[in-house]
Amino acid sequence: MKYDLIIIGSGSVGSAAGYYATQAGLKVLMIDAHLPPHSEGSHHGDTRLIRHAYGEGERYVPLVLRAQTLWDELATLTEDRIFERTGVVNLGPASSTFLATVEESAKAYRLDVERLDANGIMARWPEISVPDDYIGLFEANSGVLHSETAIKTWIDLAAKAGCAQLFNCPVTGITHHAEGSTVTTSEGEYTATRLLVSAGTWVTKLLPDLPIQPVRKVFSWFQSDGRYSSQNKFPAFTGELPNGDQFYGFPSEKDALKIGKHNGGQVISSAEERKPYGAYPQDGSEAFTFLRNILPGIGGVLYGAAGT
Repeated sequence: MKYDLIIIGSGSVGSAAGYYATQAGLKVLMIDAHLPPHSEGSHHGDTRLIRHAYGEGERYVPLVLRAQTLWDELATLTEDRIFERTGVVNLGPASSTFLATVEESAKAYRLDVERLDANGIMARWPEISVPDDYIGLFEANSGVLHSETAIKTWIDLAAKAGCAQLFNCPVTGITHHAEGSTVTTSEGEYTATRLLVSAGTWVTKLLPDLPIQPVRKVFSWFQSDGRYSSQNKFPAFTGELPNGDQFYGFPSEKDALKIGKHNGGQVISSAEERKPYGAYPQDGSEAFTFLRNILPGIGGVLYGAAGT
């Protein structure tokens, strides 16, 4: 059977593309080597941040704002939690390049970002402790995405709209020709006019010329309490230490606060090298310095997960 579009990889990008392409009237086939949402890619762990004033560069802001519109629309199509407008506070030294770019992005696109000095940060959120030379940039309209719930919702909506789906079905080869592309899988061959490869970490197995380097990353949940919950107006956050280490985190849920390190990790080249959480001594302790200095009321590590 020939399709207008075949999507290889049905995680965050692939599931969204499958839904919106089907809604646009295309005949679509979504494929995934596993049953999404799953823990083999980069979308597990329940939550992700969405930030509008982007510290990685203002060129991303139009994409983020368009994405926010679509997230808000998706949230109206399900009773499950998709997006929570918790706000995001970016913490770091006043000299931080990342924070300077956040401010530049906000200014360029007239985003609502509030600048706080150290005293202002600690007055608003007494749970946070920062040095005198720190500032906070608070985006009230940003927040937390429930990534696995979003993927499941997109997949369900795409199926209801007529999208074909082939899961637990690894792709073994791609052939390009004048009529498009043929995808070889464990279940047979499928052809489409267009092909989207959104296979994430291991995309180079299918497209070996792409300059992509997988990095093993971990995130952990630490013992907390209701003071750190969104019900208490505690925000999602990013935080930079004076040595340049960068962290991100989320309001506490069920007395567990999730935090991860943005930079660092282990360079890997195969799925087998993505060792489970706890395989490296630093997995459970890499956030200790940040927590001890910025969130001193947080307790010990409860559990964690590894991703790429």
